[in-house]
Amino acid sequence: MQPVHPWKAKFGVGIGMIFLAVIGMAMTDVQSTAGWDFWKWIVSIYAILALWLSWYVKRKEQTIKPLTVWHELLHWVGVISAIFFVSYLVHLGTISRLIAGIFDLILLGLGVFIAGIYIESTFIFIGLILAVFAVLMAVLMQYMYPMIFSIAAAGVIITAISIWISHKKFKKNRKAKNS
Repeated sequence: MQPVHPWKAKFGVGIGMIFLAVIGMAMTDVQSTAGWDFWKWIVSIYAILALWLSWYVKRKEQTIKPLTVWHELLHWVGVISAIFFVSYLVHLGTISRLIAGIFDLILLGLGVFIAGIYIESTFIFIGLILAVFAVLMAVLMQYMYPMIFSIAAAGVIITAISIWISHKKFKKNRKAKNS
């Protein structure tokens, strides 16, 4: 049995990471507490995926250098630690869970991007996508209430116009029947 080509593994891990980020964005948008908890724990899955992909791509080399493994492990320990420091800020009441979720996504994006620089270049693209997701979440949170108000106002206006038009038609039909 021939091993799967590395690009398939890279693609699979990349799609998995992006899929997890989309789930996290949805959770953060719907319920900030669940989203914050998701980001806090999902970084470990990202680390495992990244370490596995690094091993998978380099497995054909004669020996995988222990120093490289330690660099990669320490990189992810640093990212995980930063995310738990954000958790501590939430615990202290310094920042909200919603903001912590966005911070965690930014930190995760930065960690994945930096992993792309020296571990596996595929992660550069994924880190950039996570950064875009963080900006989109922040913009959505910033403009969510004005958008909801605008949609509600448009609904009220459309309903009022529809009622007015139907009332006019009803009066016109009533006059035509009485004449």
